[in-house]
Amino acid sequence: MPHKWTGPGPYDQPVNVQSMRAEELPAALAVWREANVARGAPHGPRRVERIRAKLSDPDALPFVALRPGIVGMALAEPGRFEDGAGEIDPALLHISMVFVRPAVQRTGVGLPLLLHVLEVARSLGYDRVDVWTARENDAARGLYERAGMTFTGKTAPLRSGEQLQYEARLAQ
Repeated sequence: MPHKWTGPGPYDQPVNVQSMRAEELPAALAVWREANVARGAPHGPRRVERIRAKLSDPDALPFVALRPGIVGMALAEPGRFEDGAGEIDPALLHISMVFVRPAVQRTGVGLPLLLHVLEVARSLGYDRVDVWTARENDAARGLYERAGMTFTGKTAPLRSGEQLQYEARLAQ
């Protein structure tokens, strides 16, 4: 079920969010690559193949944001107990990626993408959705808070700092 959002800014164009189709995989990967290069974290072929496999996994819920071409992507996966190290938690959907093409960041793409993921999670019967982000990633933290997610108080180390967990509790 596509989700259409028209942003509040005068220059924002409508964004349509939908489940990613197989033929959209290369474009979604391109968004992921561009966003990582822009933040100074380019990845080699092995990492690209790992992301391709994650987006193609039968349990994955990949999404794309279109305006009209693909300008954003997100990936949600079944959550796991023990902060991702344990068995599958049937009540939890974990957002493992949210990326927006650098040229259109801060133009109303990320929020409808994230809201669509939350809507799908609710429709699938999940009780909550979580995501981890770097403490210094103010843009992502602001996005999660605008979508109604809250900091859980949980932190974990990153190679270059610390990550924070955000969560949305979904009313059924």
